[in-house]
Amino acid sequence: MKLLVVLMKFDYGQENRGFSYEYVNLYGPLQDVLGTENVQIYDFYTRYKSLGKTGMNAELLATVKEEKPDVTLFCLFEEEFDEKIVSELKSYTKTIAYFFDDPWRQKYARRWIQHFDWFSTPDYYMYQTYLMEGIKNVIHSPFGFNENLYKRKPQEMKYDVSFVGGFNPLRAWVIKYLNKHGIKTAVFGRGWGDNYSWVTTEGMVDVFNSSRINLNISNSISYEPGYLLSTMFSVKGLKGLLLNQKNKEQVKGRHYEINGCGGFQLSYFVPGLNMAYSIDKEIAVYEDIRHLPEAINFFLANNKLREEIANAGYERSIKDHKAQEYLKKLLRQVTGKQL
Repeated sequence: MKLLVVLMKFDYGQENRGFSYEYVNLYGPLQDVLGTENVQIYDFYTRYKSLGKTGMNAELLATVKEEKPDVTLFCLFEEEFDEKIVSELKSYTKTIAYFFDDPWRQKYARRWIQHFDWFSTPDYYMYQTYLMEGIKNVIHSPFGFNENLYKRKPQEMKYDVSFVGGFNPLRAWVIKYLNKHGIKTAVFGRGWGDNYSWVTTEGMVDVFNSSRINLNISNSISYEPGYLLSTMFSVKGLKGLLLNQKNKEQVKGRHYEINGCGGFQLSYFVPGLNMAYSIDKEIAVYEDIRHLPEAINFFLANNKLREEIANAGYERSIKDHKAQEYLKKLLRQVTGKQL
């Protein structure tokens, strides 16, 4: 089987930011599933910047006609693609729109699904919503974790509490809130400023393995009174609140990645997470930020329980949540072929 993956190779199209999430966590696992020689990449954003929208779309159409892939999988971004050309591609290849965040980009997602043979959603309840509406060409495909990157490593514990993720006003408020309660958090990610560090994927894996507690903090909109009040005194915070389009939670790749490394995870709760992991047995959650300091102190004081949960989450990840297996199932459903 030949597969063409149409994605943005670099993070937000900027080479200096390194490879994109989809390049690392989708393209790589797909190569494992089908073999390197059978998976071709089309870096649409680089070509878009070079050729413009019309030129890139014409080149993409020509590429599909020439290469004749059995399946062409798209990771859409904004308005780079021509709807007519994407629809025309269905005459030459089976097409899939692989969505990462359709729960909160519904208007965008619903405009595009009519132009593809198939589309995926990582969210179980969004999947059920599509089915209830009579939309049959949808596939529930959770992110999982790339088993070649996210691994358990024998490392000493360097951090009591850590967080890996990009800056967001809500996340910044949570970190400050924890600090006020005597909990220092090692923070890694883009946009936090000079006092924080950005880490590579390999560095992130090291953090997961060397932290007693790995926090998973939402970057969605929160109506926590303390947070909303804090935005009134911060230009950056108020701007972030007003411009944040993420108005709905979902299970993210980070949920699988931390557990796939054998790290103990304390995450915000989101519907559907309980279907991926057994709450309190394979992952720990908090529903109210005001109770987060208490939860952190509890788990820091209970090494045995913390390790039991981390081990159970790791075993569940290895058994059920490898990205390679999820993508194998997706391709099997699209093509009807065993892989």
